[in-house]
Amino acid sequence: MKKILFIAGIVLLAMVSCKKDNTNASTDTCTKAMVYYGGDPNVDGLGWILLTDTAAFKYQVPDNLDGQFKIDSLMVDICYVVTGKDFVCFCSTPPQKIVHLTSIKVH
Repeated sequence: MKKILFIAGIVLLAMVSCKKDNTNASTDTCTKAMVYYGGDPNVDGLGWILLTDTAAFKYQVPDNLDGQFKIDSLMVDICYVVTGKDFVCFCSTPPQKIVHLTSIKVH
């Protein structure tokens, strides 16, 4: 009986610890965006951001925007995940979360 309980415990532990990582499939957000330079962050600018809604000035702050995409007003298709890090700026809006791009291509 003790052997059966021991083996069942090992199997249960293995099932719990061997969880497949599906974070990209379920948490990526994909949209069209415009690359925008919001000014030098050292003087209260936003730096390079991605405008996801240009009419309402909704934007995402990427932590890994490649240099080849740092062209003001470039239209791109992006997929990203939201990180837990706040983007610190002296803005009147609530803190924005930094995003990590999982894919980007010219639109």
